[in-house]
Amino acid sequence: MPSPDDIFGSNANGLPSVRFDGASNDGPRRDIILERCYRNSRPVLVTAHALGFGIYREAQGQSETGLIQMFDHPQLWEEIGYKRKDGELKEGSHVTLYRPEDTSPKFLEDHSDIDDLIQFIPFDSEEEQAEWLTQAIKKNLANDELLHDDIVVINPDPLTTREKVGPVRQRLLKIGINSHLAGVNTDPDIFFGQGDSVTFTGVFRAKGNEAGMIYIVNAQACHSAAWNLARIRNQLFTAITRSKAWIRVLGVGNDMKELIKEYERLKEQNFELKFIYPTQEQREQLQIVHRDMTTEERKRIQSRQRNLVDLVTDLESGSVRAADLDESMVAKLKELLEKA
Repeated sequence: MPSPDDIFGSNANGLPSVRFDGASNDGPRRDIILERCYRNSRPVLVTAHALGFGIYREAQGQSETGLIQMFDHPQLWEEIGYKRKDGELKEGSHVTLYRPEDTSPKFLEDHSDIDDLIQFIPFDSEEEQAEWLTQAIKKNLANDELLHDDIVVINPDPLTTREKVGPVRQRLLKIGINSHLAGVNTDPDIFFGQGDSVTFTGVFRAKGNEAGMIYIVNAQACHSAAWNLARIRNQLFTAITRSKAWIRVLGVGNDMKELIKEYERLKEQNFELKFIYPTQEQREQLQIVHRDMTTEERKRIQSRQRNLVDLVTDLESGSVRAADLDESMVAKLKELLEKA
């Protein structure tokens, strides 16, 4: 988010119009953190946080942690409704966090089993995923007493949504179930309200909206990425937290199976978050590794990678010899790689 200075501007004296630091204790409150969550059940919200932050993600390569991102200020976990069960909320410490009933009321957990509230379902192909989803929506409308507006299908990648949800919408139409793609088949400001029609959407347009039954398709795209992984995991977090009751996370292939492993580890811990709070140095490294990149930055990296692949191939084939390369540049490259 932009800073308060950017949002609220400055007064005639050049001072911020709104400040949250140093506010007087005897004056009106300037900000309120809503720690109690009524929309998402405890398991759904904790699942979203666990996957969004990579709490139970396996460390990749030479990384010391599987974490993808983390709050700079540990106390934020308590401010959004978590409590410490074990350990300490400080850098380098083991900590176990849970959501008590006063911040996550159990009305949904008392109504439905967790295995009914949350399901992760892997498929071997997108066709298999599309057919399963078609039959699931049909059952929701015919047998589960859900209305069309109770169902939302979210594709996490907004750039591929029209293409990816097309086969499902065609299947639904063949069995007499109407659907619409929010903001494409409808006015940009219209999400629901299309009569007997199921809503399909990309994750960005899903923000601010919610439904009883949320289906997330192609969730495998949120498991890993060469860049922008924090943003991609945030998309998964947003999609999961659209659910007022049930969530079905669907995906294809090995990346989906790896995502399911993260969820299963969370479930084994009874939906508690256990991790080592990263140090400032580790958080800075996470921000570097998983940072958002511009299109220009990505093209530059891809170009350099292609050049590196060509060099390695030429060295292996003997068409280029190590002696042909500048010794100082080779030494510098070796030094940089050892530091990486």
